Amino acid sequence: MSNALRAGFSINQAFESVVQNGEKPISQEFGVMLQQMRVGMNFYDALQSLDKRVGSDDLTLVVTSIDIARRTGGNLTEIFDKISLTIRERMRIERRVQTLTAQGRLQGIIVACMPALLGAAMTFIKPGLMIPFFKSVNGMVAIGLTALLIAIGWFFISRIIRIDV
Repeated sequence: MSNALRAGFSINQAFESVVQNGEKPISQEFGVMLQQMRVGMNFYDALQSLDKRVGSDDLTLVVTSIDIARRTGGNLTEIFDKISLTIRERMRIERRVQTLTAQGRLQGIIVACMPALLGAAMTFIKPGLMIPFFKSVNGMVAIGLTALLIAIGWFFISRIIRIDV
């Protein structure tokens, strides 16, 4: 869109270029917006409708910027360039966070699976060793408590590694 505006196109023509050259499904959504404008919906309402349908934080940023630029007379080309850089930087940070939290996710999976794997290994190595856990009340309480503590640990590990960018 920024390149279309830089080439001298109007904002509507820039949206048309997104419909023509953009990737689906966003190009289709812009097409719906342009169709709404053709049947009489005003520009701002069509943009708001697009924003509600798509539900993307990045698109909300674009729609808000277009509205502010429309009211204050800002340079849309510069605004779109800065938004593009912001979106790319956010995506880069999200990928970095995914990379850095991968170890925590793997540790959570290992910690959650370890008791069951150890129980299975002990049953395989010495079959009668685990029978008291399943036959006595104390053993059942220990198994239940272990499952509860694993669930609590999994909850906290997932909360620790969840980072919103």
